[in-house]
Amino acid sequence: MTDDQKSGEKPVMAQGNESVQFEFYGSFTHSIDAKGRIIIPNVYRESLGETFTIGPTREFKGIALYPNKVFDSIRAELSAMNQRKTFVQTYTTQFYKLSYRGIQADSQGRVLLPPKLRQRILGEAKDLEISGDADFIRIQDAVSADAMDVLFMQNLDDTLEQMGNIDIDGRIL
Repeated sequence: MTDDQKSGEKPVMAQGNESVQFEFYGSFTHSIDAKGRIIIPNVYRESLGETFTIGPTREFKGIALYPNKVFDSIRAELSAMNQRKTFVQTYTTQFYKLSYRGIQADSQGRVLLPPKLRQRILGEAKDLEISGDADFIRIQDAVSADAMDVLFMQNLDDTLEQMGNIDIDGRIL
């Protein structure tokens, strides 16, 4: 049984009145091949689209595969920030410098991770976790992903407590 077969349900694109909602869930383990390519799990391919954008995650701790509409939304959000602030300029410069539009997977579902992005975010890692992160696909080195999972479990009680203090509109009670 392959990782794709173990994943459960296929992600769907829920059509809303104004925008398309992307839903990427599940976690898979893959390796980078000698040419710097990864296999996009089958369960993600249709929702990702024929072309997409590869870039850093917002916190620069992983590589993201963004459906173009999601990346366009991020671009709009970044453009709305005060571009006269040096920290905004620095962040957007780095974010765009490591973002690549018009990416396509080959016929086997493989995609080349751009070398500069791969080196900066993944270093020399060969084993990766490829996981859904709601509206994009996250790629991290497996060691970092495992460490994040351990940290999450160690802090779960505190996280649940804090979540219990937030109402449905995001206000702290």
